[in-house]
Amino acid sequence: MSPPAEIARRSVGAALGFVILAAWITPFQRDLFIGDETKYAQVIREMRATGAFFLPTLNGVPFTHKPPLHFWLIDLLSIPFGLYSMWSFVLPSLIAFLFLLWLMWRIGGPLAAFVCGSSLMIWGSAQTARMDVAFTALIVLGAWMMLRSFEGDDRRAMLLCGIALGVATLVKGPMAPVIGIVLYAIESWRRRRRPHGADFAALAAMIVIPLLWFVPAMMLGGATYTREVIVKQTVGRAVSAWVHSAPPWFYLLHMPAILVPWFFPALAALRRANRFYLSWILAVLVPYSLLSSKLDVYMMALIPPVALMIADFVRRDSGGKIANALALLVLLIVGLAGLFIPAARLKSPEASLLTLSSVRILFVILAACALIALLVTFRSLFASTIAVGIVPIVAMVYVAIALMPLVNDIGSPRRLIDALERQHVVPEDMALYSCPYLWSRDFPRALERVRYVDAKNVGNPMVIATSRVHGGEIAGALRGYQRVEELRMIGKWFDVHRR
Repeated sequence: MSPPAEIARRSVGAALGFVILAAWITPFQRDLFIGDETKYAQVIREMRATGAFFLPTLNGVPFTHKPPLHFWLIDLLSIPFGLYSMWSFVLPSLIAFLFLLWLMWRIGGPLAAFVCGSSLMIWGSAQTARMDVAFTALIVLGAWMMLRSFEGDDRRAMLLCGIALGVATLVKGPMAPVIGIVLYAIESWRRRRRPHGADFAALAAMIVIPLLWFVPAMMLGGATYTREVIVKQTVGRAVSAWVHSAPPWFYLLHMPAILVPWFFPALAALRRANRFYLSWILAVLVPYSLLSSKLDVYMMALIPPVALMIADFVRRDSGGKIANALALLVLLIVGLAGLFIPAARLKSPEASLLTLSSVRILFVILAACALIALLVTFRSLFASTIAVGIVPIVAMVYVAIALMPLVNDIGSPRRLIDALERQHVVPEDMALYSCPYLWSRDFPRALERVRYVDAKNVGNPMVIATSRVHGGEIAGALRGYQRVEELRMIGKWFDVHRR
C-alpha cells in the first residue's frame, strides 16, 4: 500500500472513530423527547408494571403501532439500568449503529461507513429510543445478502436475506419485506434471473419469523387487536395510498434535508452509480412514496445505498470537489444566517433563543468549521469528503455538551412535570388529555399514577392538563375549571386547569 493510501485509510478511520464516539455523548445529559420516545417509555412502564412482555400495551390496551422486538430489548435493559436511565432506551440504537457501520465497512469499505455514519439523520437517530437505525441495519444486511446471492449464486446468502428481513419486520413492521420484494423484483428483472429454490426458502423465512409472534399475539389480543393491526395499521395504509396527505413527490422535495450533509455529493455520484445501489434506492423510495403517511425518517433505509454510491464515486476520483464545496457552502450559509438574521424577523417564541450567547456560539462553530473546510476543499477530493461529514458533527458535539439542558427544556416533558408538581395534588386526581407521556431522568415516581384520558373518560379530577389546540374537544369537562398555568413545549402550547 502506498503512503498516500495508508494516510487516507488512517484519516478515514480516525474520522469514523470521531463520528462513533460523538454519538455516545448525549445519553449522559438528555431526557427522552416528546413524541415517540415518551410514548415508548410509557409502553415500557406498563410492561414493567403489568408484566405484559409478549404483547406490550399502552394505556392498558395492546399496542398496535409497532412490533415488540425493540420494546423487548429496552425492557430487558431496564432491569440492570433502571426505567429512568437513558441507557435503557438508547443502547439498542447505539449498538445497531455500530452494527450498521460494520456492515457498511464490509460492503463498501471505511469511507462508505463514514459517509453513512455522518449522515445527520442516522447519526442523530442512533442516540434515540426509536427503532429506525436497527431497522435500517437489518435492511442493509438483507440487501447485502441478496447481492451476494445474485452475484455468486450463494443460496445460503439468500436465506440469510430472508431471515434479516423477517427480524426487521419484528422491529418496525411490514415495510421490510416490501422493500426486500421490490428490490428482488427490480434486480431479477434487470439480471433476467429466474427464482431459485433458495429464494422460496428465503421468502418463507421472511414470512414465518414475524408470524411466530403475530399469531400468538392475535390470540392474546383478540379480534379488536387483530382488526386494528391488519385493517388500520397495514391494509388501511395501503388502501388510503390513493388519497395522499402528501404528494408522491414529497420525498424528492425533502431529499436535501434527508441527506444532510450529503445531498450534493449524492447528486454528483448518480452519474456513474452502481446499478444495484440505484435499485436499492428505488426499492425504498417508491413504496414509501405511494403511502399516504409520509415522514422524512422513513427514508433512512435509503441512506446506506447513497453512502455506498458516494464512496465508490470518491474512490474513482471522478470529480466531485464542486459538490463537496456546495455542501460546505450550505453549512456556512446556515451558520451565518443563525448569526445575522434578527430574531424579531422569525415568527416564533423560540426565535428568542438566537439571542443567547451559548446558541450563537453554535453558529460561530458551524460557520468557522465550514469556512476552514472550504479553504482546503479543492486540494483533495478525499479530504473535502471527510470535511463534509465532520463539520456538522463538530457542531452537534457542541450541542450535546453545552446546549443539552436547553434542548431538554424545549423538547422533553420537564416543563409539564414541573407544572403538575406545583399543583400539590395527588396524581390520581390529575388527568392529561392530548398531552405527552411523562418521563425524565429524575422523574417523580408518584406521577406514574396520573391518568391519561380521552374525551369520553375525563371525569372530574382536581387538575386537567391539555394541549391548547385540542382543549375545545373537552370544553364541557373544563367548565368550572380555571387555567392556572400555560407552558410551551416542542413549539406547542399546553394549559393546566384546576377546579
